[in-house]
Amino acid sequence: MSDFPAVDAMDRPWHEPPLFTGDAEAALPLLAYDGGQAGAVTVRAGAAAAETCRPRDNCNDAFALWSDASTGICFLAVADGVGRSEDAGRAARAAARVAVTAFRAQWLAAPDPSGDRLADRVRETVADVAVTLDRQSQRRTGGGHGYGEYRTTLVVAALPTRIPPGGAVAAVVARVGDSTAWRLRPGFLAPVFPGRAEDLTPTAALPGNYAALEIQVLDLGDGEVLALTTDGLARDGRDEQVRTFLGRIWATPPTPLAFLGSLAVRRNDRSDDRAAAVAWLGHYEAPDGTFGAGAG
Repeated sequence: MSDFPAVDAMDRPWHEPPLFTGDAEAALPLLAYDGGQAGAVTVRAGAAAAETCRPRDNCNDAFALWSDASTGICFLAVADGVGRSEDAGRAARAAARVAVTAFRAQWLAAPDPSGDRLADRVRETVADVAVTLDRQSQRRTGGGHGYGEYRTTLVVAALPTRIPPGGAVAAVVARVGDSTAWRLRPGFLAPVFPGRAEDLTPTAALPGNYAALEIQVLDLGDGEVLALTTDGLARDGRDEQVRTFLGRIWATPPTPLAFLGSLAVRRNDRSDDRAAAVAWLGHYEAPDGTFGAGAG
């Protein structure tokens, strides 16, 4: 019996996928985790392969993290390969990796945490991802103009890590496609971007759809939570029960194992990989009245 939680009635609640039967060296982990502290920001990030897609040698969702203590910045990236092919997974992993590399190079050249300048850096970062994925796709197709299955959605966030007690900072969130961002409200996740996920064009993905870029500049206060997720985990206009569950378990930073458990929550929708990167800002207060980690 699995110890992962379930948030809805399951058709076969304890049905388990078969174990991987290929070469051990070729198998990516079904669960991946990273996290830690960046100034007054606590971060948890992870990815979980869909149950019905196991066993296979790739997860089509990806994440990447970066922070710089001396300049007080943290950058998060989450990507979701479009489709079930290995090329889609490669595109997602490349997008997350290139996003971190591009932002890091631009930021360290001239760090500036002001909202407008940070938004420019994030916009340029996503543009770099679009150009790089386009170039990689053309190499894979022999110079053709079609992208094939090498396509991914992307959501990124840049946020200062020096948060004054009781104060706020300007953070920037951007996305292409239906991977998205949330602010934690009491008991649930509230969408950062306007509209509903169902209104998005299904083909809004990189490379090829940089024009679909959306950017939001947010004032995030001491004690707030910002979450980036792929649509396999949470989606606006759907999954209210899941978003309520995540809002409860992400009220304060869970342990790494509990965080992975929240990503692998049991659902009848078992065909989509999940990934998330969550940031708890500053001197948040736990439900019992004690202060959580991250004060500084």
